[in-house]
Amino acid sequence: MPITWKKSKNLKPAVILDSIAAIRSVNPGGAPSFSGFGLEDDLPALQSMLDFPVVANEVQRSTLVWKALASISGELTPKTFLAAINDTLSQQIATREAQFHILTALSIAPQGLPAQTRIDGSTLKLLNKPYPRKYAARVSAVAARRLPVESTPDDYCRVIVTVTAKSYFGAMTKALRTLDIQRAIWCLMCNSQMEIIGQEWNPINVIRLGSIHTVHNPDGSLASQEFWFEPNFKRALIFRHDRVDMFRKNSTFALRALSRCPCPYKSALTDALLRYVRALDERDQNTAFIRLWGAIEALTSPGFANYDQIVRRCSFLFRDRQYHQQILEHLREYRNQSIHAGDQSDKAKTHCFQLQLYFYHLIWFHLENVGFFTSLEEANAFLDLAPSKTTLLRSRQLVQKAIRFVS
Repeated sequence: MPITWKKSKNLKPAVILDSIAAIRSVNPGGAPSFSGFGLEDDLPALQSMLDFPVVANEVQRSTLVWKALASISGELTPKTFLAAINDTLSQQIATREAQFHILTALSIAPQGLPAQTRIDGSTLKLLNKPYPRKYAARVSAVAARRLPVESTPDDYCRVIVTVTAKSYFGAMTKALRTLDIQRAIWCLMCNSQMEIIGQEWNPINVIRLGSIHTVHNPDGSLASQEFWFEPNFKRALIFRHDRVDMFRKNSTFALRALSRCPCPYKSALTDALLRYVRALDERDQNTAFIRLWGAIEALTSPGFANYDQIVRRCSFLFRDRQYHQQILEHLREYRNQSIHAGDQSDKAKTHCFQLQLYFYHLIWFHLENVGFFTSLEEANAFLDLAPSKTTLLRSRQLVQKAIRFVS
């Protein structure tokens, strides 16, 4: 599918392109140049007006917009820009894939865990020692950049993620996705369910990323001088599971269930897991709550944000449904106050722990029933059933009668 303009009557790309045209000049060779600082405002606005297909996920979108703009020597209009950016995208995705190694770290002890795990075509390797010598360029490059974060603690487990991608940017995107899918499953099993004594500003996730991530060629050299780092990095204690065999078994089960899930059901579950783990990396617990609510919303009411559906479908998973409906209603009220009134609660972390409980039961419900449900819609239809045995038995009689009738 090509890149298109978003279908919104309020978005007018011609206005932004006219602004860019006013500061653009084209030399006799056909190369455009731009004067002033207006482009700094216009480029992000232009990018937000575009609807990108899935194939563009491996491409840095800001670079794509800039290259398309720089390739136009004639009139600058929504039509000519769309043609140019789709040509640029075609050139990018036609590039042959190459192998990249992404180096980072995790706050987990690797003992007893698989040394290598395959997730969505990428390989995640946990090291129980420092990085191999061939990656030595990382140390000097990081030291030279003086990034605004503290260095990754020595006791963090060093990690190498091997991916194939068309660019170093696509490689980093894939690798962080792979890491976060694995972290999400681990955090589901090892995050605290509540915190009686703790610090409000510490993230809930116990397994977190190291502070800096670098991308390398297979020979160990840096594939890019561009660095990725965690701006809100907060050192975590090293997680060691006291029942590592069970931890490993459940993690393997969850990854296998996710891999067997049909698309687009798999995409919905993966997206929810990524939202979950990235939400609970937040140090601001009010922000974490809003992001975690979005993960639950994506599973229980995708595209509609029907809060009655969210409450009904989550509470269906519990025996004491009336109680959990009330807790969910309380969380719903807090969410609305936080969004619309900007309220900040000193109990935000408690609310996050409460909401995490519902995500936990919801995602395991889906993973444990991958072989039965064929889609997210089908699973949600199940969660919409009446929570009454008498009503369900009567519904079964009606369905059986209908089957005989149409037969």
